[in-house]
Amino acid sequence: EHLRQNEEKGARRVNNILQNYFGYRFIELRAVKRENEQGVYFDVFRQDEKAYNLSEGERNLVAFAYFVAKLDDIDTVSEKPIIWIDDPISSLDANHVFFIFSLIDQQIVSKQKWVQLFISTHNLDFLRYLKRIHTNKQRAWFLLERQNELSYLRNMPKYMKEHVTEFNYLFHQIYKCKLPKMRIMSFSTTLEIMRVSF
Repeated sequence: EHLRQNEEKGARRVNNILQNYFGYRFIELRAVKRENEQGVYFDVFRQDEKAYNLSEGERNLVAFAYFVAKLDDIDTVSEKPIIWIDDPISSLDANHVFFIFSLIDQQIVSKQKWVQLFISTHNLDFLRYLKRIHTNKQRAWFLLERQNELSYLRNMPKYMKEHVTEFNYLFHQIYKCKLPKMRIMSFSTTLEIMRVSF
């Protein structure tokens, strides 16, 4: 019973995140104790009916809200973890980019209950938002590039740190083609990474 109450508290936290950051009042998470099974499970409800066909974006939002809520768990807080958030806006429309950024900024970065924080993305719009994160901690910016079968982690080029647009990136890729033994990288093989640490 105590476990179910704790999980219900977690479900309420997830629902608050969904409502306050994304305006989702019609999707909610509920802790459910199933007969003859140990543990507590979660079911997603849409307007008081169990939801079976969530879009990929809705599933990602619920999962990310659960992740953020779990960071406030007493066991997690006492550990001061290293956090890696891998492309949290995947499968979300452009309207959710700012909301995910706000959630990360206000509920993860500002609380500083971690040792290091890594955030990776393929989305240059989201990268622009990440540059606005409110922290006085040391930051580092990296670019993960894939060439043939190998991946390379490099310092993010100055043009991307200072002027990030798709045009800056694409023009730089075109410029690299003129250099000896360089070939253009496809946009989808580039991953931008931000690291914040104490």
